[in-house]
Amino acid sequence: MERDRLIQLLSEDAGAFSYCRQALQAGANFRVFDAHPPVAANHFANVYAGRERRMRAAGTPTLGFPDAVQRLRDLGDQPLQLGEVGVASPAYHFQLFLTGDLSAVVACLGVDLHWLASRKPQQSDTV
Repeated sequence: MERDRLIQLLSEDAGAFSYCRQALQAGANFRVFDAHPPVAANHFANVYAGRERRMRAAGTPTLGFPDAVQRLRDLGDQPLQLGEVGVASPAYHFQLFLTGDLSAVVACLGVDLHWLASRKPQQSDTV
C-alpha cells in the first residue's frame, strides 16, 4: 500500500486516527501486512482486550485503545488485515486494523514506546 493511500484511509479527525495520519504525513515508517486468509475482527478484539488491560494496569500511556477494541468487537467475524506505523521520536507505535480488502481502516490505537522502554529493568537493577 502506498503512503498517500494509507493517509487517505485514516480519515477520522479525532484521537489515534488523527495522530497516526499526522505521523505518516511527517514521514513515519509503516507497513501493511497481507495475511492469507485475513483474520476475524473478534479474534483481534480478544487479543487486544487483554493487551489493553495489561497496558492500563502498568500505567502505559495509550491512545484510542478502548475504542479500537470496541470497534473490533462490533465487527464480529469481519475479516481484517493489520498495519503498523512507527514514530522514532517520540517513540510511538500505532496499530492499524484494515478491512480484508484494504479499503478502509476500521480501528487504530497507539502505544507510547518511550514510556515502555523506560519501565524495563536495567541490567544494574537485576543484579
